[in-house]
Amino acid sequence: MTMSTHPPPPDVRFEAVGVTDIGRQRKHNEDFVLLRPELDLFVVADGMGGHNAGDVASKLATASIRNFYEATADGSSVEKTLVEGYAELADEAQRLAAGIRKANRDVFEISSHYRQHHGMGSTVVAAYLAREKGVMHVGHVGDSRCYRFRDGTLVQLTHDHSLVNDALALKPDLTPEELARLPKNIITRALGMREDVKVDIRSEAVKAGDIFLLCSDGLSGMVDEEGISDVLGALYMEPGSDIRESCEQLVTMANDNGGNDNITALLIRIDELDAPSSGDDGDDSPVLEATAVARMNTAELEAIAADEEGEMSASDLPSETDELVECPTCGAEVPGHNKFCTECGVSLVDDG
Repeated sequence: MTMSTHPPPPDVRFEAVGVTDIGRQRKHNEDFVLLRPELDLFVVADGMGGHNAGDVASKLATASIRNFYEATADGSSVEKTLVEGYAELADEAQRLAAGIRKANRDVFEISSHYRQHHGMGSTVVAAYLAREKGVMHVGHVGDSRCYRFRDGTLVQLTHDHSLVNDALALKPDLTPEELARLPKNIITRALGMREDVKVDIRSEAVKAGDIFLLCSDGLSGMVDEEGISDVLGALYMEPGSDIRESCEQLVTMANDNGGNDNITALLIRIDELDAPSSGDDGDDSPVLEATAVARMNTAELEAIAADEEGEMSASDLPSETDELVECPTCGAEVPGHNKFCTECGVSLVDDG
């Protein structure tokens, strides 16, 4: 957990774009991307557990974090257990850690109670921009990553929670041959694996021109850092260019290199903004732009209902005539056969 000491800018203007793609090898997209600029919140989640489990986990995780930020936007106090162990961090960083830990509880609860979702989980990387302080807070669990490109240099701000990295932490002198024998796709930390989870938090003062990339391992595993740096470097050199094109380019590169997994990329560019003037000749509020693009099969929740053996049947699939019911907690309309709300995760089954 680190904190840079660069002075904050007078104000922050930024743009954000997210793209998710099914890739070349998978039948379903279990990644999910969330952009909520009005909350200064950005999330990439990579689900695990197969279709109707991995995609459920990633969407439930992002929905939980979003709902947490909406519920605490007015400064509402955060449950003490969610911030235990993070007291040394800034309030905004504690809030991010709490939101991710709350998401872990929600995914774990659904995984524990419903057979068809047993064992599901999700990695997550989330960024919260504290604009009034000029600080980007990044939290992550698993191997979804955050990079920052600044002044020609690409830096990975997150540390993969993987078997390889854990082995290196215990024994830094492992030879390349020994490392080659370790499975590359084993992660050691994810949302939903246990009732509680440790969230790694890093806080960095932003600088005009900074570009942040949040991505799933479907991108980082297919495009090396040199390739990522080339794309972000070109974007950095043209401040007025369309960041959507760069986001699409990264995803295309991953597909061209094999597209072995679902691919998600989310770019946040910190733009130049002068100090607010005292005159009445214009709106000096920060410009917030964010769009999310789904290519091919975006991670959409499908039917949650399943038979007693945990298998999906044709009658469980949603239809045009499927009756919608209102969630008693958040008010969202969801298919009547769903066992939990796809927006807030609350159970819709009457256990009484």
